[in-house]
Amino acid sequence: MIAWLSFSIPVVTALAIIAVTGLPIAWALRLRGFTVALVAVPASFAVLALSSIVAQFVGVPWSLLPAFALAAALTVVLLALRRWIAPHPEPRHLRARALHLRHDLWLSLAAAAIGGIVLAISLVAAVKQPGAISQTFDANFHLNAVRYILDGGSASPVSMDLTSPGSPVFYPTLWHALVALVVQLSGVSIPLATNAVLFVVVCVIWPIGVVALGRAVAGPSVATTLISGAVAAAFPNFPLFLVGYGVLYPNILALILMPFVLVAGLQLLNLGPARRAQPLTPVTRWLLFWGALGAAVLAHPSVIHVLLVWGAIPVLFAVVRALRGRPVPGAGGALVLPKTSRPLRSVLAVAGAGLFAATVVAAWIVGRTTDNAWQGFFIVHDAILQLIGGTPHIQGHAWVVALLVLLGAVLAWRYRSLRWAVGSAATLAAFYVIADGFPTSEWRTFFVGPWYNDSRRLAALVPFGALPLMVLGARAAWAMLRPSFLRAARMASTRPGRTFGALTAFALVFLVAVGQSGTFRIQQIVTESYDQQAAMLVDDDELALIDRLGDEVPEGEVIANNPLNGSSLTYALADRAVTFPHSGGNYDPRDYEFVNALVPDPELACSLSQELDISYVLDFGTAFVIPDPGPRGIPFEDMQHLDRSPILTEVDSEGDAVLYRVTGC
Repeated sequence: MIAWLSFSIPVVTALAIIAVTGLPIAWALRLRGFTVALVAVPASFAVLALSSIVAQFVGVPWSLLPAFALAAALTVVLLALRRWIAPHPEPRHLRARALHLRHDLWLSLAAAAIGGIVLAISLVAAVKQPGAISQTFDANFHLNAVRYILDGGSASPVSMDLTSPGSPVFYPTLWHALVALVVQLSGVSIPLATNAVLFVVVCVIWPIGVVALGRAVAGPSVATTLISGAVAAAFPNFPLFLVGYGVLYPNILALILMPFVLVAGLQLLNLGPARRAQPLTPVTRWLLFWGALGAAVLAHPSVIHVLLVWGAIPVLFAVVRALRGRPVPGAGGALVLPKTSRPLRSVLAVAGAGLFAATVVAAWIVGRTTDNAWQGFFIVHDAILQLIGGTPHIQGHAWVVALLVLLGAVLAWRYRSLRWAVGSAATLAAFYVIADGFPTSEWRTFFVGPWYNDSRRLAALVPFGALPLMVLGARAAWAMLRPSFLRAARMASTRPGRTFGALTAFALVFLVAVGQSGTFRIQQIVTESYDQQAAMLVDDDELALIDRLGDEVPEGEVIANNPLNGSSLTYALADRAVTFPHSGGNYDPRDYEFVNALVPDPELACSLSQELDISYVLDFGTAFVIPDPGPRGIPFEDMQHLDRSPILTEVDSEGDAVLYRVTGC
């Protein structure tokens, strides 16, 4: 318990970073109510992403200073322009409006807290220790990338060469940049800061985005707001599943920022009650869209493909509406004819459709991942059943959640202005079925290649289509229950108001409980991924040895290692350089020769040791994070039985983990 209490320090630090870099921009735009959170959150991540690039070009080491300076500069610019981009509201009823907006803000944040608390409890129960390390394949890279930023002073996505020394390639570093700031400001370890940022984005940022998206689709009523907060924790496929799989920190962050992009997109297209739910000026809508999109892309570019799949039907819907001269939602919610002439609307619609189509083509040509031969895990029939059961790809079902989604889909289809929501959900569901219901083939790769042909990643996207429909369905269910609750309260109590409030609270708790019906298997997956006893990546003995390396290996020394086990974490945890900080890299061929020559060819190993200036070797055995590493294991197949090498002398050991020094040359 004490460990979790101390965990609040890096969590508060992460929240403070987001606040000081995002709130000034929302203030400069004269935003009030829930729109403050809607804009401040993606604005903060956009500032962090952009400032990491700017800092490198101007030669300033990465810290909060360049991020805060950029936030201040943008605030000054917006203040100078806000007369035009964010004019004063009408003076009538300003006091009543201010009270309403204040109530709207706190109600929305309280709603987000409902889902956030549920997600936090799930994470605490699954992770168990605040400093736990994910025992998954990519964990060593993500933790080492933070150390690389702290040591090198650059968090720019164009300077990351951790896996290709001397040849930097573009790699999205927004996640790592934020974790590095938390380490700098709070002084905690990299694993602790990593988990703190994970908790913040999953339990705070995600529920805020879900509440905004739910209101944009179903309206800004109190019931819709509270339901949206509860629904944030209702889908086990996201975000909890990705926490236990991968581990895909940048991908998680990009998808968590996606609802902010979707809300801005719906406002620009004027679909549903989006503009009424979160009133923004036209310029602010565009700023929100490009800011949130830029932040999400710099968190992980694959979000572009998700946005295009989700947005295809809404864009088509808006284009057809414009070409047919149909009315659009007005400020009060009623359908009205737009002021723009029909010919101009048609021209803009055709141009927009062409631009969207060109973006899709470019994304599927340029933005494809390397092909992967991952098969689907089911046949089509079973994949569809998994989908209908509310937990695609995962054991177990959430039938009540699925029923509410179905109810929402029926209602959305019945109301012509919301049919696009059904289309978005159906498109994402179809992509999942293609990924998980078919074997590897060229046509399957054509559709799901941008996600490495990985059905698990596609399963994590299904909630983005189902979530708005569940909000609609739950809102309709509440509309049916509410009269019964009112009658029961009047009949059974002398204080019907309190009784009705209690019944309402019970209904909300029931909705939260319903949302947890399919999470049992997900809890197991996350627990297994962070289980130190399972030691898929690094065990307690290896961690104990790493803890002592700072005293035993002088600064500046390089340690030879095998990246298929947890020895790569030496860089992140002990701040000592290793030859292979990740197994998926392109390193000096001589490093591979050295580790493979230690036992069979000690003379060559000695020569390479002097040439590469390697004096230490870390042996964590052959308990690899991937049981059968395949081609990845070939470069290290002779790095075994190091105790037989005549040029190595044991310096320290803990269990089967051993630190050697090159002494026999």
